[in-house]
Amino acid sequence: MRLNIILGLILVGMLPALAGCAKTVANKPRSSPRIVSTDPSATQILLQIGAAKTIVGVSPWDKPLLPLSLRHVPVVGGYVHLDEELVVQLAPTALILQQSPQRIAPGIISMAKQNGIRIVNIRINTFRQLFATTRTLGSISGCQKQAAAAITKLKSELNILAHSRPQKPPRVVYIISTEPIMVVGADNFMDQEITLAGGTNVAERCGDGFPTITRETLVRLNPQVLLISKPGEPVASGPQDPRLLPWLKLPIAAASHKRVDLITWPRAQMLTLHVYHLIRRLRNCMDAAPNPGGSQ
Repeated sequence: MRLNIILGLILVGMLPALAGCAKTVANKPRSSPRIVSTDPSATQILLQIGAAKTIVGVSPWDKPLLPLSLRHVPVVGGYVHLDEELVVQLAPTALILQQSPQRIAPGIISMAKQNGIRIVNIRINTFRQLFATTRTLGSISGCQKQAAAAITKLKSELNILAHSRPQKPPRVVYIISTEPIMVVGADNFMDQEITLAGGTNVAERCGDGFPTITRETLVRLNPQVLLISKPGEPVASGPQDPRLLPWLKLPIAAASHKRVDLITWPRAQMLTLHVYHLIRRLRNCMDAAPNPGGSQ
């Protein structure tokens, strides 16, 4: 009996040291879901299915997009430079990554295993993957019903958009980076957005994903609508905006008809459950009226 008491006292004395160790489970309750997300799209989906209270850590890219009620949530870094010690202190039940499995750092895998943290490695490059990811996030957050309802609503909205495409869709090129010129190619969610918004993505022929092209290739593609992604930047001041001038000088139909737009919406390059709002805004950019400048 005396030996048991002594051992108990020794263990109590060790607790402070254990709490400060980055490789042990922090002394925090884990009866409810606690999620650390290093992917902004996943974070937004969690918010959209009503799982805000489960978010205990985010990436630096998330911070500007969080509602005021979550601005206090700690930043744990990204999947490349993850603050493992902070993650352990937050005692999450799940850690969300979006990375090729073979590129996940062994240290992160070891940390998660030692501390009972589930690694949820998502992939959101297509609408199909969005639906699967939403189901997964609903499961780990305890919001399965909300996730299912959100998927149903999104499918309904996409169906409406698909059946209201114009008979003569304009030729579109969507630039996501200007130096070098990277465009929306085939087989990704932004390609699907262009189609549902009522356009024909002529840069599909340049390759899958987000291929890099030259100005000469852009001229050969001759888009009728040219979209230039500048998420988070100020809206264009007009056709004399220096960000537009080089493109308006190109010998392409979009420049001739002043249908060059800056897409400055903060979530323009993110795939979330509210993607149908983005698609409707893109459709406004593709209407027949000349629109030199940018889209609010």
